[in-house]
Amino acid sequence: MNITIRPMVMGDYSQVHEVDILTQRKYLGNKFSRMGIEEQETHLVSRKSEFAINVDAGYCFVAENKGEIIGFILAYETLPFHGTLFIHYIGINPAYQGKGIGLLLFKRIIKKAKENDIRVIQSLINIDNLPSIKLHKKAGFKISLRKQAILEL
Repeated sequence: MNITIRPMVMGDYSQVHEVDILTQRKYLGNKFSRMGIEEQETHLVSRKSEFAINVDAGYCFVAENKGEIIGFILAYETLPFHGTLFIHYIGINPAYQGKGIGLLLFKRIIKKAKENDIRVIQSLINIDNLPSIKLHKKAGFKISLRKQAILEL
């Protein structure tokens, strides 16, 4: 495998969207498949309406293998708190998970963050997502419990 990590561009949308769908199918299982298209869209991070915002952030990268996008990472600098980068999502095609692709994406974003004087990188991880927790630890993150309060109206 010859993996290339490069900045995400607008032309990557369809392949990033496909990887996003594959990762959600794996994570949510049959629940995702039973959802209608509109509900599925709420679980995807690659919504077309927001894709340009992600690309313009300058902290989004794709992993390619022979021209095929097999993974991506979405991140942005949190404003007005300059110096902190927030990782919104990392998705790897399930066929390539466990092969070091996620770590390559993390290394690239860490390099870019250092080049831009970012001091902190934050990421939220679902506590039941053990592969993501393992990946974050491997990349040097310190893991704490994620707690979230939700009020549905």
